[in-house]
Amino acid sequence: MFDYSRYSKIIERNYERLETVHKFEEPDRVPVVIGVGGPYYAWLFNHTLMEYYSNFRIMAETQIMGLKWRLEWLKDDISNINVHFDIGAIAEGIVFNCMIAMPDEKNPWESPWIIPRIRRLEDIDRLEIPEPEDNPGIQAYYSRLEEFAKFVKREYGNIPVSMSGLQIHPPVSAAGSLLGPQRLYSWLYKYPSEMHKLLKKLEKTFDILQKYRHNRIGGGMNSISLADDHSGYLNRRMYEEFALPYNLRLYERYGKQHRGLHMDSRMDHIADIIVNVYKVNYVDVGVENDLSILVENFNGKVVFNGNADWRVLIGGSRERIRKEVERCIYVAASAGGYIFDNGGETYVGVPPENLRYEVEYAKRVGKYPIKRLI
Repeated sequence: MFDYSRYSKIIERNYERLETVHKFEEPDRVPVVIGVGGPYYAWLFNHTLMEYYSNFRIMAETQIMGLKWRLEWLKDDISNINVHFDIGAIAEGIVFNCMIAMPDEKNPWESPWIIPRIRRLEDIDRLEIPEPEDNPGIQAYYSRLEEFAKFVKREYGNIPVSMSGLQIHPPVSAAGSLLGPQRLYSWLYKYPSEMHKLLKKLEKTFDILQKYRHNRIGGGMNSISLADDHSGYLNRRMYEEFALPYNLRLYERYGKQHRGLHMDSRMDHIADIIVNVYKVNYVDVGVENDLSILVENFNGKVVFNGNADWRVLIGGSRERIRKEVERCIYVAASAGGYIFDNGGETYVGVPPENLRYEVEYAKRVGKYPIKRLI
């Protein structure tokens, strides 16, 4: 069981600190929210990914233990307390009936991944836009989601379940899942008209899935966050042709209240598009960016987190960790609207002691007004 009363004051204070940043005001210090998820928790608590993804009890208990670990041991500013039905990054595989490689006894630590199904140009024409009611994969997902929610309520009582509907990535990144990255980038250059045909199908699929989720399990239709890693590797001209128009339409349809963007890849070369065209509210920033360019564009307009290089945590010295924390906070936090985090997720194998040291040092360095430590 998860005892909210035990952590209520901590959660409330974390929430208030984050809310202050979202108003572009200065709290007592820079919030520190580390991107830690189920696979890392599984490794931390001695479960394989095969066990984590195949067993409701292990999935739920691992996430609950992870929340307690963050509140009691890591002590970052976590405020979103729930568990979720975790499938990994395989939504396109489910929706379009791809073969999916799952961790098994031979490869218990292999993350789920999609085996690309589009290998020839004619496969684009053969790709069918799904009808959710008749799609076995979509129906199986929602049945499992509902079973998971019932299981958690029955076994763990008051811990909420995030009822996230099944949704593919925005068109360019969804295409990357179906083609594989190498084929994606070469085909965008070689066969632009065919690729636009595919991207239009994927945009239509995104719309269908959004409406089906709303009708089946509820949830608003006015807030949206896009996870679009593949498009960051396009140069600006290619991005404006193949990513921008599709993403912008999704934001305009579903982002009347809130717009978010996650990109583990580069975004500094399109920072002005993110701010002035997409008009996003929140951005999750990867490591492959010039942070000063993002700060210049985001200042007072976009709340953002991330960019600290997680690689310094793998066997890195305390000095390297300190320098990375200082770089992010001294460059980004003085402008306001910044939340400290590593770029990308916290990968399996990151020593928890280094992660805790990073959190402790970020709290120390990030006290307002920001002043360089001697």
